[in-house]
Amino acid sequence: MKAIVRAENVSKVFDMGKVQVKALDNINVEIDEGEFVAIMGPSGSGKTTLLNMLSALLRPSAGEVFVNNKPISKMDDDELAIIRGKTIGFIFQTFNLIPRMTALENVMLPMWFAGLSVKQREERAKEALEDVGLGDRVDHKPNELSGGQRQRVAIARALGNKPDIIVADEPTGNLDSKSGEQILQIIEELNKNGKTVLMVTHEREIGLRAERIVHIKDGKIIENEIRKTGRRSPK
Repeated sequence: MKAIVRAENVSKVFDMGKVQVKALDNINVEIDEGEFVAIMGPSGSGKTTLLNMLSALLRPSAGEVFVNNKPISKMDDDELAIIRGKTIGFIFQTFNLIPRMTALENVMLPMWFAGLSVKQREERAKEALEDVGLGDRVDHKPNELSGGQRQRVAIARALGNKPDIIVADEPTGNLDSKSGEQILQIIEELNKNGKTVLMVTHEREIGLRAERIVHIKDGKIIENEIRKTGRRSPK
């Protein structure tokens, strides 16, 4: 398998006034094409910073992140936006839907930035909503949907530009157990259909759904847990 995302000697430092905080410390990790990887660690461990780095939302302070073998630190903001828009689909804990827009319009929005025609946007958005079981909710606004349904709209939005990578930051964090299970099943199905999935979670039982768990603490990877074989490997 080839690495679709990789970090080489990556560190990230945030300036907090007069104090500098090192969120990541010399990280090396590869995510293979088609792999389902969970990132786990205690609060403040750097797991969300690592996720944001691997999904080109942040540039490293040192080292390099490669997405499809392209170094992100060399890209300008427009190039990064194109990579994120075409290669990566984002699912957030808080859904991040626009309240005044319908489900269909929310799903169509990233496709507008990608330059698709209105017809293409509508067709893809309807198809994506059908895929997540919301074909009969296209005209509903977020406040007319349950939490689980809103997260499914968010997943449909992430799928609109047909990305290679799905990035999920605590995707079940605001959901009840039944809705959370439905969302995890959708994510697993996406992975079975060839999508690379990179997910942050603080819940062990959710992390166990992945093929591999990357454990992070104090900004360092302390363990790669291979779930396929039950084998544990060092960092």
